Amino acid sequence: MQALIVLCALCAAPPAKAPAVKVTVDTREAPQLEEWGKKAAALAAKWHPIITELLRSDGYAPPAEVRIVFKKDMKGVAYASGRTITIAARWVTDHPDDFGMVVHELTHVIQGYKRGGPGWLVEGIADYVRFAHYEPKTRINVNPKRASYKDGYRTTAKFLAWVEAKHDRDLVRKLNEALRAGKYKDELFEKRTGKTLDRLWADFLASLDRK
Repeated sequence: MQALIVLCALCAAPPAKAPAVKVTVDTREAPQLEEWGKKAAALAAKWHPIITELLRSDGYAPPAEVRIVFKKDMKGVAYASGRTITIAARWVTDHPDDFGMVVHELTHVIQGYKRGGPGWLVEGIADYVRFAHYEPKTRINVNPKRASYKDGYRTTAKFLAWVEAKHDRDLVRKLNEALRAGKYKDELFEKRTGKTLDRLWADFLASLDRK
């Protein structure tokens, strides 16, 4: 059995300046996930222009086509490479409500960093998009005694959202811009907020203790 799904982002009524995106879903290795794949495609089509705007930078256009592929025997959760998001079928079967994972991986597609960058920040921005914008009501626990901003993912996402709220609402977009240009340095935090990255982290941890 073969299932191929194509959706156009024009159906999701993106902002006028957002590029149209075509989302193709391949469930040939997991035909039982065809309906889930349709929902994932609709989600990707809707959020592509939203993430593009959140992470906008001059002269950059994200991929206009995105592929979502399900793998039957794949371990783990999902990963993005180029314009393709590969998802473990078993994970979706066991976690059918985890559409936030699609938003996280779609963010990686749109980031488009050609020269890499600190892994903690790359993953932190992807989870920032997921938890600060797509799933803002999700509770994220950070252990002040063990955590580091270099943990990436949820911890870094919560930290970035806090810094934006306290110091610079355009911070993540500027961090993304620097990463995309291959010019990111930790000093950018101080340039944007007046405080070093380590000082910001200490203040963030202190804010957790007060709760």
